[in-house]
Amino acid sequence: MKRGFTLIELLVVIAIIAILAGMMLPALAKAKEKAKQVACVNNLKSLSPGFMMYTQDYNEFFPWYTNGIPGAGQLGGWIYYDAFPVPANGNFTPSLGVIYDYVKNSQVYLCPSDSTGSRASYGANSDTRRAKVAAIDDPASIPLLLEEGSVAGTSNDGYFDLRCTPPDHLVKRHSKGDVYLFCDGHVEWQRWDNEAALALCNFLDPIIHY
Repeated sequence: MKRGFTLIELLVVIAIIAILAGMMLPALAKAKEKAKQVACVNNLKSLSPGFMMYTQDYNEFFPWYTNGIPGAGQLGGWIYYDAFPVPANGNFTPSLGVIYDYVKNSQVYLCPSDSTGSRASYGANSDTRRAKVAAIDDPASIPLLLEEGSVAGTSNDGYFDLRCTPPDHLVKRHSKGDVYLFCDGHVEWQRWDNEAALALCNFLDPIIHY
């Protein structure tokens, strides 16, 4: 005669399974976020050659970046948006930005950890706007694209403004850090605070900045 599980034995098994699941869930969540971070790195690695090829085609200048209300609906920026701020009032359209000619994939403009639905998660360092590549003394240390934040939680205009009040800030989407594309084309994750990022981005004299 086969003996079945008693109620107590069944409860013990369920309890053990619950404990094991509780131990595994944080690890699974961490692995899931790590996968999103890797995807974000790959996004910027995809956008990197677009910026590098643009500078080669345009006499070693980085693109023009539009920003704020005056930049809404303006063509010629690295990313296009129809109304400001995004996404509260408008939307980004990557295909209308100048980098899209080199990177024809709208998905790489959106970090998988960005839940705002803005269709673009990255802001360009305002000091690189129409900057000459040769003007950057240490391009491996100067961020070109950053994971910008705003009140709406997204890159509100694709422009990381060093001189607005208050200044734009980072979002820290990935393990209390962000992924950066640098002016030499390489990509890496760093756990910088906003003050450090602003200092690194700032390489132009404010008097001659345009």
